[in-house]
Amino acid sequence: MFSFLNKKQSGEKIRLKVDGMHCTSCSMNIDGELEDTAGVSSATTSYATGVTEIEFDKTKVSEDELKGVITKLGYTVK
Repeated sequence: MFSFLNKKQSGEKIRLKVDGMHCTSCSMNIDGELEDTAGVSSATTSYATGVTEIEFDKTKVSEDELKGVITKLGYTVK
């Protein structure tokens, strides 16, 4: 009946070091843009640690495309 609740998420998880954030709003901007990207199921960016964690479907979006989203916003991905 509720089979969608039992679906295992199929996806990759990556952690990227992001430089150039100045405040928590920067991390929220990164999360918002990443989550608007097709194939991304979640994005959590920490201003304090300078790290973003992204869960995504590698059949829909590549790591390079995700890095491109972040650099397009003006940040540096290491």
